[in-house]
Amino acid sequence: MTLTANTDELLVAYLDNELSATQRQQLEERLSHDAYLAERLLLLERSSLPFKSAFEPLLEAAPQSRLQAYLTPATAAVSRRHLIAAAVSFLALGVIGDRALLLLSQPEENWRELVAQYMALYTPQTLAETPTRQALEAQLKTTGTQLGLALNSESLALQNATLKNARVLSYDEQSIAQITWLDTAHGPLALCITGYSGKPITAKNEQRLGMNIVYWASTNHQFMVIGHGPMAQMNQIAQQLQSSLTGAS
Repeated sequence: MTLTANTDELLVAYLDNELSATQRQQLEERLSHDAYLAERLLLLERSSLPFKSAFEPLLEAAPQSRLQAYLTPATAAVSRRHLIAAAVSFLALGVIGDRALLLLSQPEENWRELVAQYMALYTPQTLAETPTRQALEAQLKTTGTQLGLALNSESLALQNATLKNARVLSYDEQSIAQITWLDTAHGPLALCITGYSGKPITAKNEQRLGMNIVYWASTNHQFMVIGHGPMAQMNQIAQQLQSSLTGAS
């Protein structure tokens, strides 16, 4: 069975207690004999995301025209619950395969917007689990190999933040390395890296979806640090990581 926005819309409403008693009863009847639907509900439930608050920044900046084309006929209106369901679908694809296919294709220069849309879904609960040192080093080695970088936990250690994982996201057949930390004061924090061929870019600041970003580029890679910490802190983190990664490629 393929994933549909309508299915996720219904399940999100169920998890948010927004169904009528009749609708809830009908859904629970389906869950009792539909193994796929029950599995899908468990997947969304295990994500531990407070859907309304987690998706609020994404909904405010959502590319509604693209989502409308995906979800409904051209004449139909897009509801906020439709947008939540679509976002959950995109997130779930990443959960299933431990990588995310960022489906809203945009020009290459907007890769930071794609990353911001994905990071807007993160809560501290998303990064609650900490892998073993051995598992983390294996993730870093695999991730670094795919982008031609030497990565290790020692060079990526940050003050007051716990290194959580490293993985590879992709869009339009382009790989993006994502390394995440959980900052004790400001929550999810990430360094994202993608391939690049051009002149180096000095560090610059911007804000997207309520998060602060510092980005720069070497001759071979583009980098961005993204999180909810104040810009001064993000600049300090970016400077430290830029220094640690110099010569890593």
